[in-house]
Amino acid sequence: MAKQFEGPILPFLRLEGSASLPKFRQVQDQLRTAILRGHLRAGTRLPASRILAQELGLSRQTLVRVLENLKAEGYLEARQGAGTFVSTALPHQRPQPRAEQPLGDAPPRLSRIGTQAGGVSAEIGRMEHRPFLPNQPALDRFPFALWRKCWNAVTRSGKAAMGYGDIAGELVLRQRIAEYLALHRRDPCDPEQIVITPGGHAAFTLAALALANPGDGIWFEDPGPVTTSNLFRTLGLDLCPVDVDADGMDVAGAMARHPDVRLAFVMPSRHHPLGVTLSLPRRLALLEWARINDAWIIEDDYDSEFRYDGAPLPSMRSIDSHGRVIYAGSFSKALYPGIRIGYLVLPPALIGAFRNLAGLIHRSVPVETQLVLAEFIGGGHFASHLRRMRSLYAERREAFKDAGQTALAGLASIDCSESGLNALAWLEGGREDRAAHRAAIEAGLQCYPLSDYAIGPTRPDALILGYAGVPAERMKPYLDRLAEALARL
Repeated sequence: MAKQFEGPILPFLRLEGSASLPKFRQVQDQLRTAILRGHLRAGTRLPASRILAQELGLSRQTLVRVLENLKAEGYLEARQGAGTFVSTALPHQRPQPRAEQPLGDAPPRLSRIGTQAGGVSAEIGRMEHRPFLPNQPALDRFPFALWRKCWNAVTRSGKAAMGYGDIAGELVLRQRIAEYLALHRRDPCDPEQIVITPGGHAAFTLAALALANPGDGIWFEDPGPVTTSNLFRTLGLDLCPVDVDADGMDVAGAMARHPDVRLAFVMPSRHHPLGVTLSLPRRLALLEWARINDAWIIEDDYDSEFRYDGAPLPSMRSIDSHGRVIYAGSFSKALYPGIRIGYLVLPPALIGAFRNLAGLIHRSVPVETQLVLAEFIGGGHFASHLRRMRSLYAERREAFKDAGQTALAGLASIDCSESGLNALAWLEGGREDRAAHRAAIEAGLQCYPLSDYAIGPTRPDALILGYAGVPAERMKPYLDRLAEALARL
């Protein structure tokens, strides 16, 4: 015989008029929780909805809605002519409601990639926007009116950008990127060789997944970008650090110490964070190594657009005659980080695999943004914006150098490379860069310690400072503030 509910009302129901949840949700959640905790056992008959509604001060229609929802979820069952009961199909051992689940001391069971990801950081790009934040373009100079005009042109038709897109990226954007690379980077390619990705890191992920197995080695410049090295570690690659000097990656040293690797990750146009470029002899040596060893080179064309002493350097891909280079670019620094559009230029033999893998992982990059970017490039606005920004950053770079050499004399030596958005301040007087970083933060500034980028033994201490986002007239007062912070160490 079914258990009868005794008492005029379910004693655990407490409705709060000030709560953010509507009353029907409060009743529904509390009934569900009572069943899961065992306060209402299987087979218990609930009070009639009319009686329950009267005593809770709710409409009968509201209570009927609650009970129907819980029936649909499987917690209650209706019996013809008998009423509503707690479902007899529920197991005796039931999961506790979320808030009551004990955390315990045992870590959750994760995949190998999940476990690895839990032990590394991906937060370096989320720093507060303070003066000298590295890798930060001058967002206040972005041509919002032109961008909005392109956006309006794309969205005027209504439906054009609302569906899924081409898994390789919209053809018109791939055509515009190919035209840009041919005209401004001296690196022609077919639009079919291009795959659009949601940012640069997604491009690196595709390359690693398509070309290497867990446990395969990858040459990685030391020091090098933290989140990228953490990405490759998380994907199961064996990170093989390679020294960097004035000529870029030490290719001969890498071949001697780590001869049997599958991939090489290199930033030949502008190394981050040291700012050096890979010399032509080393580029040729790297290409020959890849050819002989059936290995692949991931070329991160980092900050290549912003070179202040002459035209941007040609890419490594442009001198690759054996199809061993996977070229990766993005619009995060050239336009703004939140655009989240990157791309790969692939050797013909890899196009099919990369297209399919991109479709399986990303499905497609938002079509609307792709079409707006294609309109922006096709209208000549992208090339014009780069020219303006190159001139602006050159002015800010000179202001940073001039003010920094005076303000930081005896505290740090300024090192401004001929390209990019950042500079290095090599600390003097035995100052440690992590302590200097903390002092800069306390002074209301931002920077990164170079030692955070090191894989092997720590290099001489330095701060990475971004000058591109700081107006020239503010350079001196901010650098004076940094000098005061360093002097206190």
